[in-house]
Amino acid sequence: MTGRARGSWIAGLVVGAAGGFLALEFPTLGWLILVLFAVPAAIVGPRALAISGLLTGFGAIWLALLGRVAITCRAANGFGCQAPGIEPWLAVGAGMLAIGLALTIVAFARARRRP
Repeated sequence: MTGRARGSWIAGLVVGAAGGFLALEFPTLGWLILVLFAVPAAIVGPRALAISGLLTGFGAIWLALLGRVAITCRAANGFGCQAPGIEPWLAVGAGMLAIGLALTIVAFARARRRP
């Protein structure tokens, strides 16, 4: 595995985490950053590692931030903040993280087999 392959995964991870955070706070900017990284990453190699890093970072940050909201909004006395309907978004974050990790395993295995 080359440093370039590892670097593309790390770049995808960082952009995915930053874009995922911004997609929650400033949706237009966050999705724009994600698309501006994903399109060239899909064209220029090593594609699988960059995209898997992007999905891993995006899913991890969504799962962490939305999971934190879900945990802190459950008050023992029934009162507290209202966060209705975030369960589907938690599932999206978990799904993106799972897909990203699965692609990462496959991409790193392929990169190791190449001389």
